[in-house]
Amino acid sequence: MYFPYLRARQFELITLRELASEQALQDKVFPVIEPVKESLNNLNLAQKIFLENNLSLYLIVNPLVGDVTGDTDYFLKYISELENSKYIPAFHYTDNSAWIISKIEEYNLKDCMLICLDSFSNEDALKELCQNTSISHIMLLEPHKYRSLDRFIKSLNKYYIRLDDTFEKQQRNADFLDISAHKFTEEHLFYKQDRYNGFGDFTLLPREFSDGGSTPRAVVIHLSYLSETHENQLWIRHFTSETGKDSITNVQGKFSEAAEKAIQFCDELPLENSAIEELRSYFVSKKYPGLGTVKKISIKNHLLVVSNFLD
Repeated sequence: MYFPYLRARQFELITLRELASEQALQDKVFPVIEPVKESLNNLNLAQKIFLENNLSLYLIVNPLVGDVTGDTDYFLKYISELENSKYIPAFHYTDNSAWIISKIEEYNLKDCMLICLDSFSNEDALKELCQNTSISHIMLLEPHKYRSLDRFIKSLNKYYIRLDDTFEKQQRNADFLDISAHKFTEEHLFYKQDRYNGFGDFTLLPREFSDGGSTPRAVVIHLSYLSETHENQLWIRHFTSETGKDSITNVQGKFSEAAEKAIQFCDELPLENSAIEELRSYFVSKKYPGLGTVKKISIKNHLLVVSNFLD
């Protein structure tokens, strides 16, 4: 199964709301979201849609980035006070075993997820924590870097997820012009053989958190797709505008350039789903929907491509 790691920004939550309404993720895709805003409005709106469509997600209760970071009760209280919450608690492990265990006991938590990025050093304490009966899912970033830990977790009767950072960020959008189509991941093909229960990535976004955005000098649309010529590996192409790279003017025209390239590619492949339909509608109507929506389309297509493969 697939566990995409997302930040709970507006456009990412809209992506998940739309996919929940389309019943496109059930039983195949289980998003893990890291809240980055103190305001709970967007989470509340998403909770309503998730409840209506019976979609459960993991909500990180001690975010590493955003308005409310670290080991606090802020999001634990939020989840505990929701009626019929669709958010399942997930904890970042940062050598904070004592705090995690205390909160599991205080809030009487079950079936929690433990997320291990690269912000820990005490592997012995982590191994002990992984054996806690309230921890059912363990996500480890790039487990090949932790051979002994990887082997230990595989010996447990836990749901074990490998997380990989696969999106190649560039300094400027225009830099994607020189990057041809390339492999994004093949974990969806081999994770079971490698004794993982699930796999995850940061979708088509950089792992590094950046709040907000400025008017781009070039517009780029990232689309992932299954490459039949490469044994169904997941590949990615970057459709980038070419004119006016030194100016922030005519963003609509730049979007149209990038969208035309993307639509032509999708027609030839073919690649068709609700995200591509939305992209096509903006191109035909000659409207620039904004940077957030462009990112939403890329993420939504990626989740749909993976979900359809898992079907």
